[in-house]
Amino acid sequence: MDGRLYQFDDDTQIGEIEGDDGQRYPFDFSQWRGRGLPSAGIAVRFALRDGHAIQVFNRPETQRRASSTRDVHGKTRRKQLSHWALAAFVVSIAGLSAGRYAPIAEVLALVLAWAGLHQVHRNPQRFNGYALSGTAIAIAVGVTLWSQW
Repeated sequence: MDGRLYQFDDDTQIGEIEGDDGQRYPFDFSQWRGRGLPSAGIAVRFALRDGHAIQVFNRPETQRRASSTRDVHGKTRRKQLSHWALAAFVVSIAGLSAGRYAPIAEVLALVLAWAGLHQVHRNPQRFNGYALSGTAIAIAVGVTLWSQW
């Protein structure tokens, strides 16, 4: 049966597993067959005997696909700068000289910065741009507040 380790107390060496059926099954450390020490949240596979989990071990995971850090020419790939973050920075700087339209430009910069942060957050191994988006947000908020005085 499959489930997740719900809790494990190191002092008493007793824990509970929540099975995929929604029931909780107790087990003790002598039944642990997994890698490392048990901790809450680990996906496990186990057998049942008299309402207790026995032979508890880590649930096998599918092998992840390997990804290359080199391109077809053998050069190491670098992280790309998020285009959304760059656009947000440019629009926020342009908003400095936008006059009475500065708040509109800065709202656009905030939307672009959010899109940049979202892109970098979803794919951090491929994109950079946290700092640039953060700078664009700071400039946009500052210019918007400054233009309202």
